[in-house]
This record gives sequence, C-alpha cells and structure tokens, in this order.
Amino acid sequence: MSGPQPDGNPVEGGFQDLRERLDLLGFHPSKRLGQNFLVDGNLLTAIADELDLAGQHVLEIGAGPGGLTRVLADRAERVLAVEVDRRLQDFLAEEIQSWGEAGGRVRLLRHSALQGSALQPELAEALVVEGMQAQDYLCVSNLPYSISGPMLAALCVSERPPREILCLCQWEMGERILAQPGGRDYGGLSALLQLAWKGRLVRRVGKEVFRPRPGVDSALVHFAERPDSLLSQPVERRRQFSRFLQAIFAARRKQLRGGLQRLLGRPPEPMLEAAGLAPEILQRRPETLAAEDLLKIFEASLFESDSRDR
Repeated sequence: MSGPQPDGNPVEGGFQDLRERLDLLGFHPSKRLGQNFLVDGNLLTAIADELDLAGQHVLEIGAGPGGLTRVLADRAERVLAVEVDRRLQDFLAEEIQSWGEAGGRVRLLRHSALQGSALQPELAEALVVEGMQAQDYLCVSNLPYSISGPMLAALCVSERPPREILCLCQWEMGERILAQPGGRDYGGLSALLQLAWKGRLVRRVGKEVFRPRPGVDSALVHFAERPDSLLSQPVERRRQFSRFLQAIFAARRKQLRGGLQRLLGRPPEPMLEAAGLAPEILQRRPETLAAEDLLKIFEASLFESDSRDR
C-alpha cells in the first residue's frame, strides 16, 4: 500500500524539512492542542488506500501542516479541512495554493471543530455550504488526542453525520470506542458509536511515525455504514439517547435500577413491563448491557413519557 508522495507534500522531506519550514514561522507544536504530526509518507498513502475516495466529499479535522490533506485532495472530489491553530492556518493556506488542481479541491476552515459537546456552528454551516449531506460524506482525520472522544460523539449527534469515519486516535481511545460489554473500557461512548457505525481496528500505529513523538501508540479505526444505524433517528432523539447513556454510565458498576429510577423519578418496573422487557434486566450493571439493550431501555423510557403526555 505504499507509493511515492505527490510533489509539494509537506512531509515529503521528512520531519526535519517540515520543522525547518515551521521554525521560520516561529512555530512549535502545542501539547495542549495535541499536535503530533504524521510524517510517514507511506502510512499517509496507506490510510488513503483504506477508502475509495474517488468522487467523495471528505471532512478532515485537525489538518495540521497538510500531509494528509494533500493525499486526500489528490483523490477526493472535495476536502473540507478544519484547523484551529492560527499559525498552521497560514502555513496550510500557502501549501494549498501550491498544489495546483488538487489545491482547488480543498476548502480550509479556520475554526475549531467543537463548541462544547457539539459541532462548532461554523463547521455545521460549512457542511451545508459544501453540500455534505447527512450520511453522504466521509470523515478522514488524524484526530488530536485531546478531542477525539468528544469529536466522535459530536459527529454522531450532529445534523449531518458522516457515512463513514477513518481516524487515527490514541490507542486507549481506540480500545474504548471498540470495547464490548463487560470489559473495563466499555461505556456510553462505545454504545453510542457502535449503534451508529460498524467499527473495526484497522491497525496499531507506533509512536515513531509522529513528530513530536506522542507518549503512546495510536489506533487507526474505521467506522463503516450499518443498515440499522442510529443515524437514521432524528437528531434530537440521538441527542437524548447520548444524554441517557451519560446518565446511566455515571453509575456504571451499580445496578441499572437505581440509575433509571433517578432518571425517571419513579420505579422503572412498570415502564419495562409496558415495553415487554424483563424486569430482571434492572439487576444488571450498565457496563454489562449490549448497546442494543440500552437502546431498547431508552426507547421504553420515551414510550412511558409519551404515554403520560397523552
């Protein structure tokens, strides 16, 4: 899956060349922003090879100096590259101008991707302007470690979630989002993402391919379409479910009954019985429940609320 890097790729000469060019701008990577740049050209190509990018619209979060951006621009129809660091914004803007036809397929969004737990309004608007419809574009990113979990959750509950996600994230985050019920890493984020997409670990990525080197390895994770996806639900319903999961997993090692009673303000047994769910499930801990069971319990709680409102 290796191949030559396109002319003008900022990682073509390795990190030394990139660092010298950035040093001229007085730039030093920020630990706070989780800036660890992928400088292995073969790996950049391998990432792009995981997806058929021809004719696709792609969202890239955390474009950095543009190594991955360039590879995506060479293959995709359109790339919306998001970068929050003002120092890198100017650097990347100049790089894009030097890419010729490929550069014309890139739009640089000079903003953060997140506002709290939701997409930054400027990003949400840019998706509309770029014609990136719900479940009709790809997200391909080397996600900053500091925002990878919240970013993936925000995409899931956004008005226009991507059809697929291919992302690099911290190894521990990869374990968390792909974890199965009963494990120590399984939680609300695991359930939310796995109901929206079908996740798989593509490969473990060593710290040596990044500069500066992070303290841990990374995971390349692919989230693909699934036929019964949570993404088919209205956005407000997805956001309600996300809040439900956060509340339930706040007491992940305690019996479900207590958490549900606090949420509902009443004993949960009648709710489950009305929805055809066995009350015995209330003796389980949230961390042992399959994502599909958690969704059924959530829907049962909505059914009860709707019944009271009528």
